[in-house]
Amino acid sequence: MSKGEETKSIILEKAVQVASVQGLQGLTIGTLADELGMSKSGLFAKFASKENLQIEVLRVGSELFRRNVVYPSLKTKPGIARLKTAFQMWLSWAHTDSLPGGCLFLSSSSEFDDRPGVVRDHLKKTQLSWQKTLKQFVEDAKNTLELSSNTNVDKMVQDIWGLILSFHFYNRLLEDKNAEKKAKQSFNELIKRNQYEDSWD
Repeated sequence: MSKGEETKSIILEKAVQVASVQGLQGLTIGTLADELGMSKSGLFAKFASKENLQIEVLRVGSELFRRNVVYPSLKTKPGIARLKTAFQMWLSWAHTDSLPGGCLFLSSSSEFDDRPGVVRDHLKKTQLSWQKTLKQFVEDAKNTLELSSNTNVDKMVQDIWGLILSFHFYNRLLEDKNAEKKAKQSFNELIKRNQYEDSWD
């Protein structure tokens, strides 16, 4: 890695942390320059615009998500075990040191759902990619006959997404200490409702 690439990596690592707390809209070249003790002109030379900086932050966030959620899931055997790993790691990933303000993508979704433009387009692309992966995990569980062939994949993925959104609301805003435990219980109940009958415990 060149000196320039190393510097940019350090900048983006800090930018992800700032965006996690203040949101992508709160992330400006000015605020980031203050956080890093760098000049605004030096940062502007690397990113050229606020939108470019926000997209770079989402790219780094996506790589963090893959490392913390997707790759560990792929190391688990296909089926319910892989789905459970994905759900557990998805619950846990927002507690990493890289995200002091919680899940970057949930906060960004709230900020950009009604803001057309390149940042929203990039954010939507990352979320659709994860949705596609999660659908494949559910399909795998159907193919291994652990989930019923009648399982509605789209609905199940949306239900799982809903559990994650609910968890973050109860965990961060309401400071409910049992939020994760309840989310896991709801996930297990969802799995149970869709399990192939012969594989029930």
